[in-house]
Amino acid sequence: MIRENRSRRQASSRRRWTRVMQGGLLGILVTLGMMGYQWIPSAVAGLLSIERVSISGTGRLDRRTVLSLLDLPDDRSLLSVDLAMLEQRVEAHPAVASASVGRVLPDTLTVIVVERKPAALVQHAGGTLFLDNEGVVLSLAPDMPAGTLPELMGLSAVKILDGDPETQAQARKGLRFATHLQRHVGLAVSVDLRDARFMVGKIDGLVFLVNNEFQDMWQPYLEVEPSLRERFRQGTYEIDLRFAGKVIVRKKG
Repeated sequence: MIRENRSRRQASSRRRWTRVMQGGLLGILVTLGMMGYQWIPSAVAGLLSIERVSISGTGRLDRRTVLSLLDLPDDRSLLSVDLAMLEQRVEAHPAVASASVGRVLPDTLTVIVVERKPAALVQHAGGTLFLDNEGVVLSLAPDMPAGTLPELMGLSAVKILDGDPETQAQARKGLRFATHLQRHVGLAVSVDLRDARFMVGKIDGLVFLVNNEFQDMWQPYLEVEPSLRERFRQGTYEIDLRFAGKVIVRKKG
């Protein structure tokens, strides 16, 4: 009997000690878990700090300008930066059509820029405006090389500078026609957009009158154009393509 009671007391003591040990170990694990929860993110963020910014696609914009647009914080990391917000900051620049910002582990932020390219120019009282193919103003600089850019006439400089949608749509319409003329006739093109009913394109002694659907009338003109070349050498001619099924040629002056 005495031995049995002693065995029971020893077993009970061992169970209490086991529970104490288990409770202690659990407490230690919880403490370590809490410490790890607080420490791991900061440690990972430290390992993923941005050490390099790779910028591509720029021509007119320099690296310093793009970095200024990004405005990265001092404690920057690949995990903490908001990629969508950074893209919006870069795209806010008038010379940028779009931007893509991404992460490359372990320490690089990539920025791919698509710049707006000059597609046309608009002369006004204060100088020259350069537009891209969407009618967005790129530059007011008079020394920007015009090259073979077509000139759009009859646009309001004030409205195009303000980003007026109707004026930009008008510019796009004129640019499509100018591009068509350059592709088929020559390079030094001007397009007059003063009359809302039709466009007037001028190139190499030829004056083209077209409506918005000028593409529909271009093929009929090309079919008769070879027979007109000799006549075109003798002066300035007006080619009226505003009427379906008709190519009207008039000598001017």
